Amino acid sequence: MLKLPILQKNSYISILIKDNAISAHLAYTDYNADRSYILSDFTDLTALRKRIDDDFFNKKFWYEYFDNLEKVFNWDIVDRNTLDNFSFRKFSKEGDGVNGIRVLVDDNQKYFNKIFSSLRDFSQDISLRIFDDNYMRILINDLAERMGYDDLLWVDMDLQIFSLYRSTLIKKKNYENERYFQKLKINWENEYGVIDSIKDSRIKAFLSSEISLHELMNKWSNFVLDKKYFLEDPSLKDILRSYTTIQLYSMYQNKGENWNNFGMDENKSAIILTGFVPKVLSKQITLLSLIDGLELAGSFDCYWDLENKLFTYGRSYIEGPKSIDIILGKSDILGSTTRVLIPEIRKQNNSNKVILSGFVDSLDLGRNEFYALSPNFTLFNLPISEEKLIFEGEYKNGARSYDGNSKVNFISSLGGILYDTILVDARPRPIVYGPDAYDNRLKLQIWLNDR
Repeated sequence: MLKLPILQKNSYISILIKDNAISAHLAYTDYNADRSYILSDFTDLTALRKRIDDDFFNKKFWYEYFDNLEKVFNWDIVDRNTLDNFSFRKFSKEGDGVNGIRVLVDDNQKYFNKIFSSLRDFSQDISLRIFDDNYMRILINDLAERMGYDDLLWVDMDLQIFSLYRSTLIKKKNYENERYFQKLKINWENEYGVIDSIKDSRIKAFLSSEISLHELMNKWSNFVLDKKYFLEDPSLKDILRSYTTIQLYSMYQNKGENWNNFGMDENKSAIILTGFVPKVLSKQITLLSLIDGLELAGSFDCYWDLENKLFTYGRSYIEGPKSIDIILGKSDILGSTTRVLIPEIRKQNNSNKVILSGFVDSLDLGRNEFYALSPNFTLFNLPISEEKLIFEGEYKNGARSYDGNSKVNFISSLGGILYDTILVDARPRPIVYGPDAYDNRLKLQIWLNDR
Protein backbone atom coordinates (compact mmCIF):
# COMPACT_ATOMS: atom_id res chain seq x y z
CA MET A 1 0.00 0.00 0.00
CA LEU A 2 1.27 3.47 -0.90
CA LYS A 3 1.96 5.89 1.93
CA LEU A 4 -0.63 8.59 2.32
CA PRO A 5 0.14 12.12 1.18
CA ILE A 6 -0.02 14.41 4.21
CA LEU A 7 -2.80 16.55 2.72
CA GLN A 8 -5.02 13.70 1.53
CA LYS A 9 -8.51 13.35 3.00
CA ASN A 10 -8.87 10.06 4.78
CA SER A 11 -10.94 8.09 7.27
CA TYR A 12 -10.05 4.90 9.11
CA ILE A 13 -11.65 2.66 11.76
CA SER A 14 -9.59 1.04 14.48
CA ILE A 15 -11.21 -1.29 17.03
CA LEU A 16 -9.92 -2.81 20.27
CA ILE A 17 -11.58 -5.89 21.84
CA LYS A 18 -10.34 -6.12 25.41
CA ASP A 19 -11.65 -6.65 28.93
CA ASN A 20 -15.05 -7.85 27.66
CA ALA A 21 -15.65 -4.64 25.74
CA ILE A 22 -15.31 -3.24 22.22
CA SER A 23 -13.78 0.23 21.81
CA ALA A 24 -14.24 1.60 18.29
CA HIS A 25 -12.68 4.77 16.88
CA LEU A 26 -13.33 6.35 13.51
CA ALA A 27 -10.60 8.87 12.64
CA TYR A 28 -11.04 11.50 9.94
CA THR A 29 -8.38 13.89 8.64
CA ASP A 30 -8.29 16.64 6.06
CA TYR A 31 -5.05 18.54 6.63
CA ASN A 32 -5.70 20.84 3.70
CA ALA A 33 -8.73 22.16 5.60
CA ASP A 34 -6.98 21.83 8.98
CA ARG A 35 -9.73 19.44 10.10
CA SER A 36 -9.23 16.22 12.04
CA TYR A 37 -11.18 14.39 14.73
CA ILE A 38 -11.91 10.94 16.17
CA LEU A 39 -15.40 9.55 16.82
CA SER A 40 -15.59 6.94 19.59
CA ASP A 41 -17.99 4.20 20.66
CA PHE A 42 -17.91 1.74 23.56
CA THR A 43 -19.79 -1.58 23.74
CA ASP A 44 -19.80 -3.61 26.95
CA LEU A 45 -19.80 -7.39 26.36
CA THR A 46 -20.11 -8.39 30.02
CA ALA A 47 -23.72 -9.56 29.66
CA LEU A 48 -22.72 -12.07 26.97
CA ARG A 49 -20.89 -14.24 29.50
CA LYS A 50 -24.33 -15.52 30.57
CA ARG A 51 -24.69 -16.98 27.08
CA ILE A 52 -21.44 -18.89 27.09
CA ASP A 53 -23.00 -21.89 25.34
CA ASP A 54 -24.38 -19.75 22.52
CA ASP A 55 -22.46 -19.09 19.33
CA PHE A 56 -23.12 -15.34 19.45
CA PHE A 57 -19.86 -14.29 17.72
CA ASN A 58 -20.84 -14.96 14.11
CA LYS A 59 -21.46 -13.10 10.87
CA LYS A 60 -24.85 -11.86 12.05
CA PHE A 61 -23.34 -10.40 15.23
CA TRP A 62 -20.69 -8.44 13.34
CA TYR A 63 -23.10 -7.29 10.65
CA GLU A 64 -25.39 -5.89 13.32
CA TYR A 65 -22.44 -4.36 15.17
CA PHE A 66 -21.14 -2.42 12.15
CA ASP A 67 -24.68 -1.55 11.13
CA ASN A 68 -25.19 0.01 14.57
CA LEU A 69 -21.79 1.74 14.36
CA GLU A 70 -23.04 3.58 11.28
CA LYS A 71 -25.90 5.03 13.28
CA VAL A 72 -23.70 5.99 16.23
CA PHE A 73 -21.11 7.74 14.04
CA ASN A 74 -23.66 9.00 11.45
CA TRP A 75 -21.26 7.66 8.85
CA ASP A 76 -21.90 5.35 5.86
CA ILE A 77 -19.67 2.34 6.52
CA VAL A 78 -21.46 -0.79 5.21
CA ASP A 79 -22.38 -1.74 1.65
CA ARG A 80 -25.95 -3.09 1.80
CA ASN A 81 -25.36 -6.55 0.38
CA THR A 82 -26.39 -9.95 1.75
CA LEU A 83 -24.79 -11.40 4.86
CA ASP A 84 -22.75 -13.77 2.67
CA ASN A 85 -21.38 -10.91 0.61
CA PHE A 86 -20.47 -8.32 3.21
CA SER A 87 -18.19 -5.40 2.30
CA PHE A 88 -17.32 -1.90 3.48
CA ARG A 89 -17.83 1.31 1.54
CA LYS A 90 -14.63 2.73 0.10
CA PHE A 91 -13.87 6.24 1.36
CA SER A 92 -15.13 9.01 -0.92
CA LYS A 93 -15.79 11.97 1.35
CA GLU A 94 -16.43 12.99 4.94
CA GLY A 95 -19.27 10.84 6.23
CA ASP A 96 -19.05 8.26 3.44
CA GLY A 97 -16.78 5.21 3.54
CA VAL A 98 -13.46 4.29 5.14
CA ASN A 99 -10.04 3.47 3.73
CA GLY A 100 -9.55 0.56 6.10
CA ILE A 101 -10.64 -1.24 9.26
CA ARG A 102 -8.24 -2.69 11.80
CA VAL A 103 -9.29 -4.87 14.75
CA LEU A 104 -7.01 -5.60 17.72
CA VAL A 105 -8.02 -8.58 19.86
CA ASP A 106 -6.48 -8.99 23.31
CA ASP A 107 -5.05 -12.49 23.71
CA ASN A 108 -6.50 -12.51 27.27
CA GLN A 109 -9.99 -11.67 26.02
CA LYS A 110 -12.74 -14.20 26.75
CA TYR A 111 -13.89 -16.10 23.66
CA PHE A 112 -10.66 -15.06 21.90
CA ASN A 113 -10.74 -17.93 19.41
CA LYS A 114 -14.43 -17.40 18.59
CA ILE A 115 -13.95 -13.65 18.12
CA PHE A 116 -10.84 -13.98 15.98
CA SER A 117 -12.19 -16.72 13.73
CA SER A 118 -15.62 -15.07 13.33
CA LEU A 119 -14.03 -11.79 12.24
CA ARG A 120 -11.78 -13.59 9.79
CA ASP A 121 -14.80 -15.38 8.30
CA PHE A 122 -16.91 -12.23 8.37
CA SER A 123 -14.83 -10.00 6.07
CA GLN A 124 -11.52 -10.12 4.27
CA ASP A 125 -11.45 -6.32 4.35
CA ILE A 126 -10.65 -6.30 8.08
CA SER A 127 -7.00 -6.23 9.14
CA LEU A 128 -6.74 -8.47 12.23
CA ARG A 129 -4.04 -8.05 14.87
CA ILE A 130 -3.34 -9.82 18.16
CA PHE A 131 -2.87 -7.52 21.14
CA ASP A 132 -0.27 -9.12 23.44
CA ASP A 133 2.84 -8.30 25.49
CA ASN A 134 5.04 -8.12 22.40
CA TYR A 135 2.65 -5.60 20.84
CA MET A 136 2.89 -3.50 24.03
CA ARG A 137 6.69 -3.77 24.14
CA ILE A 138 7.05 -2.28 20.67
CA LEU A 139 4.29 0.28 21.25
CA ILE A 140 5.53 1.68 24.56
CA ASN A 141 9.20 1.80 23.49
CA ASP A 142 8.32 3.73 20.35
CA LEU A 143 5.81 5.94 22.19
CA ALA A 144 8.45 6.94 24.75
CA GLU A 145 10.73 8.06 21.93
CA ARG A 146 7.95 9.88 20.06
CA MET A 147 6.66 11.65 23.18
CA GLY A 148 10.16 12.57 24.34
CA TYR A 149 10.25 10.78 27.72
CA ASP A 150 13.25 8.96 29.16
CA ASP A 151 10.95 6.96 31.42
CA LEU A 152 7.41 5.93 30.39
CA LEU A 153 5.17 3.76 32.58
CA TRP A 154 1.91 2.35 31.19
CA VAL A 155 -0.56 1.28 33.89
CA ASP A 156 -3.55 -0.71 32.63
CA MET A 157 -6.04 -1.44 35.41
CA ASP A 158 -8.94 -3.79 34.77
CA LEU A 159 -10.72 -5.78 37.45
CA GLN A 160 -9.22 -9.13 36.46
CA ILE A 161 -5.88 -8.05 35.02
CA PHE A 162 -3.51 -5.35 36.27
CA SER A 163 -0.59 -4.68 33.91
CA LEU A 164 2.50 -2.51 34.25
CA TYR A 165 4.71 -1.80 31.24
CA ARG A 166 7.79 0.37 31.58
CA SER A 167 10.22 1.71 29.00
CA THR A 168 13.39 3.29 30.41
CA LEU A 169 16.12 4.96 28.41
CA ILE A 170 19.54 3.54 29.33
CA LYS A 171 22.29 6.03 28.51
CA LYS A 172 25.68 4.48 27.82
CA LYS A 173 29.02 6.17 27.37
CA ASN A 174 30.51 5.70 23.89
CA TYR A 175 27.54 3.50 22.95
CA GLU A 176 24.18 4.15 21.40
CA ASN A 177 21.41 4.63 23.97
CA GLU A 178 18.90 1.79 24.26
CA ARG A 179 15.52 1.16 25.83
CA TYR A 180 14.97 -1.28 28.69
CA PHE A 181 11.46 -2.79 28.73
CA GLN A 182 9.82 -4.30 31.81
CA LYS A 183 6.41 -5.84 32.35
CA LEU A 184 4.53 -7.04 35.41
CA LYS A 185 1.02 -8.52 35.68
CA ILE A 186 -1.59 -9.79 38.08
CA ASN A 187 -4.18 -11.98 36.35
CA TRP A 188 -7.10 -13.40 38.35
CA GLU A 189 -8.27 -15.35 35.25
CA ASN A 190 -11.99 -15.09 36.12
CA GLU A 191 -14.54 -13.12 38.14
CA TYR A 192 -14.52 -15.58 41.02
CA GLY A 193 -10.81 -15.06 41.62
CA VAL A 194 -11.46 -11.31 41.81
CA ILE A 195 -14.31 -11.87 44.26
CA ASP A 196 -12.23 -14.14 46.53
CA SER A 197 -9.33 -11.68 46.48
CA ILE A 198 -11.36 -9.26 48.58
CA LYS A 199 -10.88 -11.65 51.52
CA ASP A 200 -7.20 -10.59 51.62
CA SER A 201 -6.64 -9.30 55.16
CA ARG A 202 -4.69 -6.34 53.75
CA ILE A 203 -7.88 -4.95 52.16
CA LYS A 204 -9.22 -3.93 55.56
CA ALA A 205 -5.99 -2.05 56.25
CA PHE A 206 -6.95 0.39 53.46
CA LEU A 207 -10.73 0.53 53.89
CA SER A 208 -12.33 3.63 55.37
CA SER A 209 -15.86 2.18 55.44
CA GLU A 210 -16.90 0.23 58.52
CA ILE A 211 -18.80 -2.69 57.01
CA SER A 212 -19.07 -6.35 57.95
CA LEU A 213 -17.36 -9.10 55.97
CA HIS A 214 -20.77 -10.32 54.78
CA GLU A 215 -21.73 -6.87 53.46
CA LEU A 216 -18.28 -6.43 51.94
CA MET A 217 -18.52 -9.73 50.06
CA ASN A 218 -22.08 -9.08 48.95
CA LYS A 219 -21.39 -5.62 47.50
CA TRP A 220 -18.13 -6.65 45.89
CA SER A 221 -19.56 -9.83 44.34
CA ASN A 222 -22.48 -7.99 42.76
CA PHE A 223 -20.17 -5.27 41.45
CA VAL A 224 -17.68 -7.71 39.90
CA LEU A 225 -20.39 -9.81 38.24
CA ASP A 226 -22.44 -6.83 36.98
CA LYS A 227 -19.47 -4.49 36.36
CA LYS A 228 -21.14 -1.11 36.57
CA TYR A 229 -19.33 1.92 35.15
CA PHE A 230 -21.13 4.42 37.40
CA LEU A 231 -20.99 3.99 41.17
CA GLU A 232 -23.24 5.87 43.56
CA ASP A 233 -22.48 3.82 46.68
CA PRO A 234 -19.57 5.51 48.57
CA SER A 235 -18.64 2.27 50.35
CA LEU A 236 -18.34 0.44 47.01
CA LYS A 237 -16.04 3.17 45.70
CA ASP A 238 -14.01 2.75 48.87
CA ILE A 239 -13.76 -1.02 48.33
CA LEU A 240 -12.61 -0.51 44.72
CA ARG A 241 -10.00 2.03 45.85
CA SER A 242 -8.68 -0.40 48.47
CA TYR A 243 -8.68 -3.32 46.02
CA THR A 244 -6.80 -1.24 43.42
CA THR A 245 -4.20 -0.06 45.95
CA ILE A 246 -3.57 -3.64 47.10
CA GLN A 247 -3.12 -4.94 43.54
CA LEU A 248 -0.58 -2.23 42.76
CA TYR A 249 1.17 -2.65 46.10
CA SER A 250 1.48 -6.41 45.54
CA MET A 251 3.16 -5.71 42.20
CA TYR A 252 5.45 -3.16 43.82
CA GLN A 253 6.47 -5.62 46.53
CA ASN A 254 7.22 -8.21 43.88
CA LYS A 255 9.52 -5.95 41.86
CA GLY A 256 9.83 -2.83 44.00
CA GLU A 257 13.42 -2.13 43.03
CA ASN A 258 12.27 -1.65 39.42
CA TRP A 259 10.11 1.36 40.30
CA ASN A 260 12.08 3.18 43.01
CA ASN A 261 13.65 5.78 40.72
CA PHE A 262 10.57 6.61 38.66
CA GLY A 263 9.74 10.33 38.58
CA MET A 264 13.09 11.49 39.93
CA ASP A 265 14.16 13.18 36.68
CA GLU A 266 11.87 16.20 36.39
CA ASN A 267 10.12 16.62 33.02
CA LYS A 268 11.45 13.25 31.78
CA SER A 269 8.91 10.80 33.23
CA ALA A 270 5.28 10.06 32.35
CA ILE A 271 2.49 7.61 33.10
CA ILE A 272 -0.27 6.49 30.74
CA LEU A 273 -3.42 5.32 32.56
CA THR A 274 -5.89 2.98 30.86
CA GLY A 275 -8.46 0.39 31.85
CA PHE A 276 -11.73 -0.02 33.71
CA VAL A 277 -10.62 1.32 37.12
CA PRO A 278 -9.71 4.90 36.03
CA LYS A 279 -13.06 5.09 34.23
CA VAL A 280 -14.95 4.35 37.43
CA LEU A 281 -12.88 6.12 40.07
CA SER A 282 -12.28 9.87 39.99
CA LYS A 283 -8.92 11.25 38.88
CA GLN A 284 -7.98 12.17 42.43
CA ILE A 285 -8.81 8.75 43.91
CA THR A 286 -7.18 6.90 41.01
CA LEU A 287 -3.97 8.86 41.55
CA LEU A 288 -4.18 8.25 45.30
CA SER A 289 -4.29 4.48 44.73
CA LEU A 290 -1.56 4.65 42.10
CA ILE A 291 0.85 6.71 44.19
CA ASP A 292 0.32 4.74 47.39
CA GLY A 293 0.28 1.34 45.68
CA LEU A 294 3.52 1.89 43.75
CA GLU A 295 5.01 4.24 46.39
CA LEU A 296 5.69 6.90 43.75
CA ALA A 297 7.54 10.15 44.39
CA GLY A 298 9.02 13.01 42.37
CA SER A 299 7.22 14.58 39.43
CA PHE A 300 5.75 13.23 36.22
CA ASP A 301 3.06 13.76 33.59
CA CYS A 302 -0.03 11.56 33.72
CA TYR A 303 -2.03 10.91 30.52
CA TRP A 304 -5.62 9.65 30.86
CA ASP A 305 -6.44 7.44 27.89
CA LEU A 306 -9.91 6.40 29.02
CA GLU A 307 -11.15 5.70 25.48
CA ASN A 308 -8.19 3.45 24.48
CA LYS A 309 -7.09 5.70 21.63
CA LEU A 310 -3.40 4.99 22.24
CA PHE A 311 -4.02 1.26 22.01
CA THR A 312 -5.70 1.64 18.63
CA TYR A 313 -3.96 4.64 17.06
CA GLY A 314 -0.66 4.75 18.95
CA ARG A 315 1.26 3.43 15.96
CA SER A 316 -0.32 6.01 13.63
CA TYR A 317 0.84 8.78 16.00
CA ILE A 318 4.34 7.27 16.28
CA GLU A 319 4.84 6.96 12.53
CA GLY A 320 3.50 10.45 11.80
CA PRO A 321 3.64 11.34 8.07
CA LYS A 322 5.05 7.86 7.35
CA SER A 323 1.86 6.18 8.57
CA ILE A 324 0.20 3.91 6.01
CA ASP A 325 -3.30 4.01 7.55
CA ILE A 326 -4.01 7.56 8.75
CA ILE A 327 -1.91 10.52 9.90
CA LEU A 328 -2.74 11.67 13.43
CA GLY A 329 -1.14 14.24 15.72
CA LYS A 330 -0.67 14.33 19.47
CA SER A 331 -3.82 16.39 20.08
CA ASP A 332 -5.93 13.83 18.19
CA ILE A 333 -5.23 10.86 20.45
CA LEU A 334 -3.67 12.06 23.70
CA GLY A 335 -6.38 12.94 26.18
CA SER A 336 -6.30 15.17 29.23
CA THR A 337 -3.00 15.44 31.09
CA THR A 338 -2.25 15.90 34.78
CA ARG A 339 1.02 17.27 36.11
CA VAL A 340 1.83 15.32 39.28
CA LEU A 341 4.09 16.89 41.93
CA ILE A 342 5.20 14.79 44.92
CA PRO A 343 7.86 16.76 46.82
CA GLU A 344 10.23 15.53 49.48
CA ILE A 345 9.03 16.96 52.80
CA ARG A 346 11.86 17.10 55.31
CA LYS A 347 9.96 18.50 58.28
CA GLN A 348 7.31 16.28 59.87
CA ASN A 349 5.73 19.06 61.96
CA ASN A 350 4.29 21.19 59.16
CA SER A 351 0.56 20.43 59.26
CA ASN A 352 -1.56 23.12 57.56
CA LYS A 353 1.55 24.93 56.34
CA VAL A 354 2.03 26.03 52.74
CA ILE A 355 4.13 23.44 50.90
CA LEU A 356 3.86 24.90 47.41
CA SER A 357 2.76 28.35 46.27
CA GLY A 358 2.69 29.69 42.76
CA PHE A 359 0.64 31.07 39.90
CA VAL A 360 -0.55 30.32 36.40
CA ASP A 361 -0.38 33.08 33.83
CA SER A 362 -1.61 33.49 30.25
CA LEU A 363 -2.19 36.37 27.84
CA ASP A 364 -5.96 35.90 27.63
CA LEU A 365 -6.78 34.93 31.24
CA GLY A 366 -4.25 36.88 33.25
CA ARG A 367 -2.63 35.67 36.45
CA ASN A 368 -4.18 33.25 38.97
CA GLU A 369 -2.45 32.39 42.24
CA PHE A 370 -2.77 29.14 44.18
CA TYR A 371 -1.16 27.24 47.06
CA ALA A 372 -1.05 23.69 48.47
CA LEU A 373 -1.07 22.80 52.17
CA SER A 374 0.41 19.84 54.00
CA PRO A 375 -0.74 17.09 54.42
CA ASN A 376 -3.33 17.59 51.65
CA PHE A 377 -3.60 15.54 48.48
CA THR A 378 -4.91 18.28 46.19
CA LEU A 379 -6.08 18.22 42.57
CA PHE A 380 -6.16 21.70 40.99
CA ASN A 381 -8.13 22.40 37.81
CA LEU A 382 -6.22 24.61 35.40
CA PRO A 383 -8.05 27.31 33.43
CA ILE A 384 -8.75 26.62 29.77
CA SER A 385 -6.70 28.91 27.56
CA GLU A 386 -6.03 29.12 23.84
CA GLU A 387 -2.75 30.84 24.67
CA LYS A 388 0.25 29.31 26.40
CA LEU A 389 -0.33 28.79 30.11
CA ILE A 390 2.78 29.37 32.21
CA PHE A 391 3.03 27.73 35.64
CA GLU A 392 5.60 28.90 38.19
CA GLY A 393 5.79 27.73 41.78
CA GLU A 394 8.13 27.38 44.74
CA TYR A 395 8.32 24.78 47.49
CA LYS A 396 8.27 26.09 51.05
CA ASN A 397 8.52 25.01 54.72
CA GLY A 398 10.96 22.16 54.28
CA ALA A 399 9.59 20.83 50.98
CA ARG A 400 11.68 20.43 47.83
CA SER A 401 11.88 18.32 44.71
CA TYR A 402 13.93 15.15 44.93
CA ASP A 403 16.73 16.71 42.88
CA GLY A 404 17.01 19.43 45.55
CA ASN A 405 15.38 22.19 43.53
CA SER A 406 12.83 24.45 45.22
CA LYS A 407 11.43 25.89 41.95
CA VAL A 408 8.69 24.33 39.83
CA ASN A 409 7.79 25.53 36.35
CA PHE A 410 6.22 24.18 33.18
CA ILE A 411 4.19 25.37 30.18
CA SER A 412 0.81 24.11 29.00
CA SER A 413 -0.01 24.71 25.33
CA LEU A 414 -1.97 23.34 22.39
CA GLY A 415 1.23 22.73 20.45
CA GLY A 416 2.97 20.97 23.33
CA ILE A 417 1.51 19.24 26.39
CA LEU A 418 -1.95 20.48 27.30
CA TYR A 419 -2.43 20.17 31.07
CA ASP A 420 -5.91 20.43 32.55
CA THR A 421 -5.04 19.55 36.18
CA ILE A 422 -2.18 19.60 38.70
CA LEU A 423 -1.93 17.07 41.51
CA VAL A 424 0.13 18.10 44.55
CA ASP A 425 0.76 15.33 47.08
CA ALA A 426 1.91 17.21 50.19
CA ARG A 427 1.78 14.24 52.58
CA PRO A 428 4.98 13.52 54.55
CA ARG A 429 6.48 10.09 53.87
CA PRO A 430 6.05 7.29 54.72
CA ILE A 431 2.30 7.10 54.05
CA VAL A 432 0.61 5.12 56.83
CA TYR A 433 -2.90 3.64 56.66
CA GLY A 434 -4.84 2.08 59.55
CA PRO A 435 -4.99 0.64 62.09
CA ASP A 436 -8.73 0.57 61.41
CA ALA A 437 -11.43 1.97 59.12
CA TYR A 438 -12.24 4.85 61.45
CA ASP A 439 -8.65 6.12 61.43
CA ASN A 440 -8.46 5.70 57.66
CA ARG A 441 -11.62 7.76 57.24
CA LEU A 442 -10.11 10.58 59.30
CA LYS A 443 -6.87 10.44 57.33
CA LEU A 444 -8.64 10.48 53.97
CA GLN A 445 -10.77 13.42 55.06
CA ILE A 446 -7.60 15.35 55.91
CA TRP A 447 -5.67 14.27 52.81
CA LEU A 448 -8.55 15.02 50.44
CA ASN A 449 -9.54 18.17 52.36
CA ASP A 450 -13.02 16.71 52.76
CA ARG A 451 -13.91 18.01 56.22
